Amino acid sequence: MTETTSREIGEKIAGLDRLVTSLGLEFDDVAVNAVAGVPDAARKAAEINQRLERLGVDRRILSRALGRAHEAEAAAHEAKAEAARQDHLEAAKSHANGLLAAATRIDAAIAEFAAALPELSEHELAIRQHLGRAAFPVSGSVVGQMGLSVMAIDKLHRLADGRARLSGAGKSIAEIAASAWAILLADKDEQGSV
Repeated sequence: MTETTSREIGEKIAGLDRLVTSLGLEFDDVAVNAVAGVPDAARKAAEINQRLERLGVDRRILSRALGRAHEAEAAAHEAKAEAARQDHLEAAKSHANGLLAAATRIDAAIAEFAAALPELSEHELAIRQHLGRAAFPVSGSVVGQMGLSVMAIDKLHRLADGRARLSGAGKSIAEIAASAWAILLADKDEQGSV
């Protein structure tokens, strides 16, 4: 059995009110006739009055049903809203777990990154020192021959603040280093292929 909605009950009350108004007008006409002594007018007035009393009881019943329907609909609406809130809370918890997993991976990557940065600087300095001692001229104007650590940090900043999405990821730090020191790495590649 489906429950009657507050709207349906409201429509029944409105229809009943229209009927009561119509019967009230009819009662007024019949009552005037009864006072004037028109035959059967008093009997008809009594019938209309009985009907109006029954309709008054019906209206009280419908009014109470309307109140209960409003309460049931409000409770159903709140239950639906609570279920939606719980769904969002569960989704937020899931995202919090995902965030923690990503943060853990970031921490591991930062530790690896922090360990590699001094190595970059150390190898850059050693390359320049050895090339100087070998009397091999290095101008320093080639991108990546100095400051790879700063470039690596800048790349992270660009990823974090969204600039990398706008301009593209660009070359990797390894690609920049390989390009900057291609002359030294070419000898290694040639030796490996022999």
